[in-house]
Amino acid sequence: MANTFTVNGITYVAKPFNFNLICDLEDAGVNIEDMGKKPMTVIRAYIAACMNGTVEEAGSQMELHIVSGGDFSGVSDAMQKEMEESDFFLALSKRTQTDSQTATEPKRATKKAK
Repeated sequence: MANTFTVNGITYVAKPFNFNLICDLEDAGVNIEDMGKKPMTVIRAYIAACMNGTVEEAGSQMELHIVSGGDFSGVSDAMQKEMEESDFFLALSKRTQTDSQTATEPKRATKKAK
C-alpha cells in the first residue's frame, strides 16, 4: 500500500527520499543538514514535490488546511516513514553527522620536529 497524506481533501502519494528528491528540496531552499531548524520550510517543500507544484502553492494549500482545522501530522508522518525507509537518506544523514562531529572535534597540537 502506498504511503499517502491528505491536504484539503486531496490525497498525495509521499515521495521517497532519494537523490532527486533531496535535490528538489535543496532547490526549494531546504538545507538537508539543518532540516530540524526550519521544519515548516521542509514540510512546504516536501508537499510541493509531492503535488508537483511550487512552494507557494504548497504553502497556500497547507495554510488553508490548517485554518480549516487540519494539522501537520499526516504530512510529517508520511515524510518520517519515507526518511526511515530510504537507504540513500540514511546514508547521507550518517555521513553528515560524521562530518559534523569531525569538524567540531578539537585539533590536537603537534610538535614541530627540530
